[in-house]
Amino acid sequence: MTNLLKIFFCVSIVSVGLVSCLSNVELEDDKRKAENEQIIKQYLSANNLTGTRINSGKYYAVTSTNASGRTVSVSDSIFVTFKITSLDGKIVLNAANATTPYIYRYGYLSPVFSEVLNLIKEGEKAVVLVPGTQQGFDNLPAYTPYKCEITSYKLRTEDDRIEEYLKANKLKVTEKTADGLRYIRLQEGTGDAIPNGKVVRVKYTGRFLTNVAFDGNFNKTDSLSVTIGAVDQLVAGFQRGVEKMKLGERAMFVFPSALGYTSKGSGSIAPFTPISFEIKMLKVKQ
Repeated sequence: MTNLLKIFFCVSIVSVGLVSCLSNVELEDDKRKAENEQIIKQYLSANNLTGTRINSGKYYAVTSTNASGRTVSVSDSIFVTFKITSLDGKIVLNAANATTPYIYRYGYLSPVFSEVLNLIKEGEKAVVLVPGTQQGFDNLPAYTPYKCEITSYKLRTEDDRIEEYLKANKLKVTEKTADGLRYIRLQEGTGDAIPNGKVVRVKYTGRFLTNVAFDGNFNKTDSLSVTIGAVDQLVAGFQRGVEKMKLGERAMFVFPSALGYTSKGSGSIAPFTPISFEIKMLKVKQ
C-alpha cells in the first residue's frame, strides 16, 4: 500500500507538472496571437489597406479587383503565382515570377490559401496576412506574422484542363460524348464492333494531364482483360473507351473525374483529377 501511495504521489506530481507546462504553452500562444493581431492591424493601417478578418485570424485585402471574374468551385484547379515575405519585406518564398504557376486544388489544406481563395475572384490580386505560429519557416522565426502577395489567380475547370491538354499535345478528338469522354483514334483497327460479353486483352498506360504515368502494362509481359458491356469493374471512362475500339486499334481516352476516380481519388490520383489512357487492343477471346 505504501508503494502504491508513492506511485500515485509521483504520478500526481508529473500530471500537475504537465498541466502546468501545457497551460504555459497555451498562455504563450494566446499572448502571441494577440500580439500578431495588433501587428497585422498596424500593417494594414500603415499601408492604407482595408483588411477583412476570417476565422483563422488571417486578414485579406483585394488590391486589384475584377468584378466579372468568377469564384472558385469544388473540383476547380487554381493556378496562382505569389510571394511570401515578412511584414518588413524580407523574402521568405518568391514564386511571383515562376514560369510554372503553383497549382492548388480547392478544398485542400494550406496555411496560406485555405479559406482565402474562395473569397477572391479570378483575375484579382490580393494580400493575405497570416499570423505566425510555433511552426516557423527556415528564414522566418516562429510566431512571426507574414504576408502573401497573390500576383496572379486563374481558375481552371476539369473541362478547361482537358481542352488545354488536347491543344498542347495536338490531339484531334475522334468523338466526344455528352459526359465528357474524348476518344482519340491513333491507329485504325479491323473488323466489326465487339459485342457485349466478349473478353478482350489490352495494353494500356494511364497518365495525368502532365503526361506523367501513374499506371500501365506496356512494358510488362501481361495484358489486361476487359469484358465488353461489364458494369462497375473498371473506371467508367476506361470501360466506355475500350468498348469503342476494334481489334488492333490504338486509341487514347481523356475524361473528367466523374468518369474516373470521382471526388474520392485513389492512391496517387487526387480527387477531381481528369486523366488519360492510351490503349492497344491486342486480342478478342473466342
